[in-house]
Amino acid sequence: MAVRIDHPVFDGTTGKGDHGGRRTHIIRILRDSKEALTVEQVAKKVGIPSNAARYHLESLVDSGLATRESQGRTTPGRPRVAYLGTLPNQTHERAQGYRLLAEIMAAGVAQSSTSAGEWMYQIGTEWGRYITCRDESDAPVDESRILERLANKLDALWFAPEVVEGSPVKIVMHNCPFMDSTRRFPQVVCQLHAGMINGSLEEAHSAYRMVHLRVQDAGHRCEGELGKTTARMSKVALDVRLRVAQAA
Repeated sequence: MAVRIDHPVFDGTTGKGDHGGRRTHIIRILRDSKEALTVEQVAKKVGIPSNAARYHLESLVDSGLATRESQGRTTPGRPRVAYLGTLPNQTHERAQGYRLLAEIMAAGVAQSSTSAGEWMYQIGTEWGRYITCRDESDAPVDESRILERLANKLDALWFAPEVVEGSPVKIVMHNCPFMDSTRRFPQVVCQLHAGMINGSLEEAHSAYRMVHLRVQDAGHRCEGELGKTTARMSKVALDVRLRVAQAA
């Protein structure tokens, strides 16, 4: 079943200018910090004015990607505000709402067709192409650069990815933002994500495709094996090792 997207889409990772890169950088800093960071600390790490850092931080709080807390002072004045990243267990009400919506939709898709996995893979592939900027230059394909760009997109979507060189090359995702839905409907959720990755690789003219995805909630880890292939796939081979989710 062909899937077409005929309207503008912003996925939070497609910004080509300073804004998108700074936001992603701040998300990484918050995620990797063991302690809450103040506006001034973030501004210094990123190399931007405090006002700009505050704007980005408040936007991340509003979208559920960071939390805000007050810190005591040893000198007179208002309490200082500090920020923490929310990966991997986001508690923001808006984030919880989106996860519930994702689970409802995954359940509907899983129950509507015996070929739901193939269908979701094709949808993911189309979205992956759509959110990827095609390089129209005549320069040789730089596979390392393509994988780096893919990792940046997955990072902005909170998959906490890592490209592992070797034979085979792997993309390891240390967080799944939809783990609850994945436990119930891995053929739907995992095939959608695998399709997005392969659609992005295809649009970037990469010779790589994800050919095998190992999914486990122990350690919050998904491991995608990449292979060089020109074959068009209907879905990705899955090795799912998840605890069965219990209905509330």
